[in-house]
Amino acid sequence: MKTEKEAGDDGATKPSDSSKETEKKKRSRVKQLLTDIKRQVEFWFGEVNLHKDRFLKKLIDESDSGYVDISVLTNFSRMKKLTTDTKLIARALKNSSVVQINLEGTKVRRKHPLGNPPNNVDSRTVYVELLPKDVTHSWIKRVFTKCGNVVYVSIPRYRSTGDSKGFAFVEFEKEEQAQKAIEMLNNPPEDAPRKPGIFPKTLNRKPIPFPVDNPQSH
Repeated sequence: MKTEKEAGDDGATKPSDSSKETEKKKRSRVKQLLTDIKRQVEFWFGEVNLHKDRFLKKLIDESDSGYVDISVLTNFSRMKKLTTDTKLIARALKNSSVVQINLEGTKVRRKHPLGNPPNNVDSRTVYVELLPKDVTHSWIKRVFTKCGNVVYVSIPRYRSTGDSKGFAFVEFEKEEQAQKAIEMLNNPPEDAPRKPGIFPKTLNRKPIPFPVDNPQSH
């Protein structure tokens, strides 16, 4: 015979292996989401982006002590794909080295003042064309990272469809990295215009010579 307590213990629900695995996957997804949120906000408030993003820079310049409402970020399309929960965004930025949150957890700003715009952006940027309409920032960054640290990718798109216009600008951290990208990835298809340096070329449109009959490939 069993006591009432022993009988109750037998009937108690114990966590199954499947529920533990489900909880583990859930924690992993939340951790990845927090990482993605942090990475995106740090990019927006980073030196490279703020020197180009007139909208966000204007908000910062016109705000009190450089703070921007976190709710504003939830209106950006990339953040919408991640979350619209302002508390979750604040949580993700808690230990950021780039930005800081106010005491109320409702606003965010840079930790350090924005420096002067660099004067060598053109020489650190390559122009890439003949891209598919569904090309993504992550794909371009993944391809060009093999040549150096990619700090900014711009893909002009048609407002009506959101499709790529077929070209992009890739900015590297250093000039030699941009030159390496031109040397390694200059590989126009056979039906492309046979012009030196057409794919890619520098932002200031200076042609990069290579043997026309034997274009460099990767």
